[in-house]
Amino acid sequence: MAHSAGKNLSAVLLLVAIAAVAGRIHAAESASVDHRPCKDHLSANYKGLCLAMINNNECDRVCLDESSDNMFGSCGFLQCWCQIKQMHI
Repeated sequence: MAHSAGKNLSAVLLLVAIAAVAGRIHAAESASVDHRPCKDHLSANYKGLCLAMINNNECDRVCLDESSDNMFGSCGFLQCWCQIKQMHI
């Protein structure tokens, strides 16, 4: 039985790692097409782990409800990140 529990734990850890990688890589997306930094921040209201393939819609909804300045929300590094609308000058 202990061997089976070890396999289950390994499978869960593997799924968490895959979910983290599947989420957007925050550092790699820190620049827009114009080479201006993105205006993203952690959601103040999202609760719990944010898994890209499971919770992206919920994160997006929370970010849009949080502020009219937010353009969308998405999961990254198991957290919900909100993207602020960029002002074009």
